[in-house]
Amino acid sequence: MLRCWGIIVLSVVLIAAMPAAAPEAASASAAGKAESIVNPKQVYSYDIMVRDLKKLEETWPGLIRLHTIGQSEYGRDIRAADLGLGDAYVMLNGSHHAREWISTVLIMSMLERYAQAYAQNETWNGSPVRDLLHRVTFRFVPMVNPDGVTLQQSGLSAFPEEVHDELIAMNGGSRNFKRWKANARGIDLNRQYPADWDNIRDPGSEPYYMNYKGQAPLAAKEAQAMAEATKRTNPEIAVAYHSSGEIVYWHFHTKPEHVARDRAIAARYADMTGYELVKPAENPSGGGYTDWFIQTFGRPGLTPELGRRAGETNVPLSEWERIWKQHRDTGWMLAEEAYNLWLARQKPVYASGEIRLVKTQPAYRWPDFRSAKLGELYPGRYQLLRTKGGWAEIRTADGPRWTWAGRSPSGTFEPLGGIPVSLSPDMTQYLSPLDAAPAPQPLDAPEAKALERWRDWVMVVSPQGTRWVKEAELFGEASEPARPEQP
Repeated sequence: MLRCWGIIVLSVVLIAAMPAAAPEAASASAAGKAESIVNPKQVYSYDIMVRDLKKLEETWPGLIRLHTIGQSEYGRDIRAADLGLGDAYVMLNGSHHAREWISTVLIMSMLERYAQAYAQNETWNGSPVRDLLHRVTFRFVPMVNPDGVTLQQSGLSAFPEEVHDELIAMNGGSRNFKRWKANARGIDLNRQYPADWDNIRDPGSEPYYMNYKGQAPLAAKEAQAMAEATKRTNPEIAVAYHSSGEIVYWHFHTKPEHVARDRAIAARYADMTGYELVKPAENPSGGGYTDWFIQTFGRPGLTPELGRRAGETNVPLSEWERIWKQHRDTGWMLAEEAYNLWLARQKPVYASGEIRLVKTQPAYRWPDFRSAKLGELYPGRYQLLRTKGGWAEIRTADGPRWTWAGRSPSGTFEPLGGIPVSLSPDMTQYLSPLDAAPAPQPLDAPEAKALERWRDWVMVVSPQGTRWVKEAELFGEASEPARPEQP
């Protein structure tokens, strides 16, 4: 599974080395205040998406990581973007259907907005989003069907002349492709998944602009890529955005023991968006991505229909503000639910060594945010007793306590004895050495002290607050910090 960027739950050391923890660029701190990269109020093409993805990764290196999950039938890369550092995955995809590219706009806007929230150390529902994005990783696939979207937006000019007659024939003789749903081979990608595929209703007999399910499940390259990427990701929750109708599908031959769980998550989504839950049907027509996900993984899958009904064309951009208002914070809710599902499967293990809490945070009776709170734990080093899914059980004067520890370094800490140092705003300063973006407010503290070293990081304290700085930036590549003279 593709877990290389996540926080790894330790047995002896709570947090493993994370390449994403210290991005090279220091621009992320100011990026949340910069002009937006994603412009949602335009015909959002494949080329614009690729350009914006590259800019987003450059702006938030380490926090956003790009990769390719496969290629379309005409050789376009199917791009994916990971956001977050956790082991619990939420997989969100858009534009299975060509004319439904408003879903790509939504995913790209969520990607940028959530990265901004992390960089600016914002909160959602009373909790820091940095903590949430250290527990969870979003895997976004903004445009599953890049060929189809390109055909719907640009028409024949974007395809080789030798296939124009074939495309026109699949479009019922029309040169207007605004109604196009399928991929550019005339296969409806959301009828391509092996979920009661033989019994799909009204399947069509040949390649067409909509509804043709293909000669076999996963025959289309785009569907193959999505299925394989989902298996590698092993997400807790999957969402496939479509349009239009302002409804949400959530049930496909769901096992009885999962119905209440899945309905509760779908209901939270419906409450936030105002969408209507589709009642489970006794014999639903299958073949859809989330149909397959629900059956294969036994986990919650949602298929929202964005925007009000638009007929046989794309949802107009005039609907965007309404869609964004409905969905702006839904990703945080999905991340919270995904983490709870993931955590329930983790087992506590004994641990040793120390951990440094980097901020004041609640203590709990059990490793679960819903368990009883037992006061607060203040920044400092504590002895580790056990770990579970990013939580740490630590020894305190009042007895063992559990606390979330995903942003707290652990292992060996070398005391530096309060060496005098100077913090300047142009230094790259972090609230935690495990963060993927600098502190949003760098300190100007000429009379600070270096308290301890952890790996190649130094914890610096000043009257204005505490920051972590790379040792090389603080002391220089070749110099060693001078130790205070012993009395």
